[in-house]
Formats: sequence, structure tokens, C-alpha cells
Amino acid sequence: MLCISRYTRYTSVQKSLRIIRMSSHRKGMDNDFPENPHLPKGTVLPRNQVAGHKHEGRSKLGLLQHEDGTILKASQKPPRGTREVDFYKQVFDATCTDKTILQLRSFLPRFFGVCHLEEYPDVTYLKLENIVYPFRKPCVVDIKMGKRTYDPEAGPAKIAKEVTKFPYVEKFGFQFTGMQTYDPVEQKTKFYDKFFCRKLGEDELLKKGLGAFFNLQQCLRRDAIQVLLEKLREIESWFASQTMFSFYASSLLLVYEGDMPYNNYLSPCIQCHSKEDSGCGSSGCGSTELDQNEDSSGCTCESDKTDDISSISIENSSSVISTSLNDIKTESSEDLHNDAIADVRMIDFTHVFSQGEIDENYLFGLRNLIRNLEMLLELPS
Repeated sequence: MLCISRYTRYTSVQKSLRIIRMSSHRKGMDNDFPENPHLPKGTVLPRNQVAGHKHEGRSKLGLLQHEDGTILKASQKPPRGTREVDFYKQVFDATCTDKTILQLRSFLPRFFGVCHLEEYPDVTYLKLENIVYPFRKPCVVDIKMGKRTYDPEAGPAKIAKEVTKFPYVEKFGFQFTGMQTYDPVEQKTKFYDKFFCRKLGEDELLKKGLGAFFNLQQCLRRDAIQVLLEKLREIESWFASQTMFSFYASSLLLVYEGDMPYNNYLSPCIQCHSKEDSGCGSSGCGSTELDQNEDSSGCTCESDKTDDISSISIENSSSVISTSLNDIKTESSEDLHNDAIADVRMIDFTHVFSQGEIDENYLFGLRNLIRNLEMLLELPS
């Protein structure tokens, strides 16, 4: 893999990168990084991708996970792909001193330059931080922001297509495009695709959307919501004053740890799952057990007792990193995952424009998302 060095040189690192080898029992994987004849050498499909372009081969390029733990995102055709690459380069330029951009940098996945794979030499890949890696059993949701998801260059057909995807987007200013959750009681991961998300009605967005994501049926993950709210308010503060960028069809990726010990969050109803009866014995809890292979929401489920493949966890730093695997410190999985509760990052920047005004479109959706999370916390437990 060839990388452009200007954006992969590292001037200062707050902490060393850390690598950990973890076993996987999924078909086709062993304890080393697996080879797959249908994928570029040294890559696998990301296990926790919930939305966006998925890699299906040369005819349909999408996200890949590189053996060094980073995510490789295939750049789209110009002007969208060029726009996103230029945006990342601007934000992560080592010579940048603009306070607005420097603050924005902390809200994005870290950018490690652009790369070209031997199998696809004419395709440019963005090399990005793997946001979900610090989590044992990540719960992930991709939320597209803005009541208007088409950019100023969109034609009538594109506008009509975007408007019909989710009829309530103009009211809420955000829409789910895919998510996965982890049930710590049944030890299985549940997947909700874009079609499920688009069917959410106006009155279902709070409980069947956000509620399903934050485990409302069993015990609401208030700890994760509170961490995410703090981060979202920081992003809101940035949007309320910046006039440099306008974001269309951009998403927020929310992640939280689904495998927290039960005593780490209030869970009287959790104890009920050890009982033979299917109903919850705690007062005020309306949760019921679900069939092992079927979820009442219509999502797809799978038993999830495997661990992630070998990857790198990247610590916070404002600089761009380039390092050798030989220089990376090996630590235990317990040390690596200890403090990861929740995180949120802005992603997808193929429709970013400079319009010289407050991005009210994105800000409207962001404030509504914050308000809905606050309403979720107010629901009776």
C-alpha cells in the first residue's frame, strides 16, 4: 500500500499506539490477519459497518479495514470524492492554525492520508481512524443530519429522491440510516438496516429508534446517553458560531459500549432475566424476553460471542500518525477497553460547501437530536 507522506508524518504523539491480537471464531478467520481472495491483500470487511457503501468487489467499492487497524474509505468519483479528500486535508493540515478548524478536528475520525491498494491502483482510499475499535461490543448508529440532505448542486431528480427517503426529515432534521445494538443478557448483536429505519413513523422515532438503540426495553443506558449529550453539545457550540462550512448529507456516528458490567448502570430489571418467567418482575419495567433468533422489531440478529480481529487503537492527538507495527506496544484487552463508554464523530463529507453563513440546516437537526435524547432520559424507568 502506497501512502502520500505529507499527511502521514507524525510530529508529536501524546501516547503510543497500541496493538492487540484477539482471537476470532468467525468462519474464515484465524488468530492472524486473514487472507481473503475476494478482498485486497491485508484487508477485511469492517464488522461494525451499519450504513454507507459496502465493499462487494471492483464493481462496488466500499469500506475496508486494513491490517493496521485503520478504516479505508474508497473515494467517490469527482467532484464528491475530491471534495471529501480536500476537506480532510484542510482540516488535518499540520500547518493549520485556524481555531475553528482545529476545534472541528476533534469531532472527526483521525485522518492518516490517502492510499492506493495494489489491486485497485486507480482508486484513492482515505485512511481513517477506526472509531469503534476501543469498544468490546459496540452499539453503533449512523444518523444523517439536516432537514435538507441534498446539496446546492442537486438536480430535481436528486431532490425528489432525498425527500421521499424519510418523510419526517423536515420535521426532525435527522434520520437513522442503520444501527446495531448488543444485548448483554442474550449475548447477541441485533442489526437494523436502512429499510427498517425509513419505516419509523413520526411517533416511533423516540422509542423505537433512539429507544431501541439505547436499550430502552430492558434498561435504558443513561450513562452512554449522558456522555454522548456532553459531546453533542460541544459540536452544537461549534456549529452555532462557525460560518466556514455547510454540511449536507453528512452523518453523526454514535457508539457506546454494549458489554458494560450490569452493576455499572442502574438495572433492577436485569436480574429478572435469570428467572424462568418471560416478564420482568421489577416495578415500572415493561421489558419482556424475546425469542433467541427473532426480534419483535423485525431486525436481524446473530449470536455474538466472538472478538474483533487484530487492530490498532489510536489515542487522542491532533497530529497525523504514521508508524510501523514493530513500534507499537502490545497491551492486554482489559487495559485497551477500560475507559471506553461512548463516543460520537462527524463522518461523510462528500457534500461540504463553503457558504459563509451559519449552517442552520445541520444545526436544526443537531438540536432536535439533543432534545430527543434529553426526552429519552426523562422517560419513566
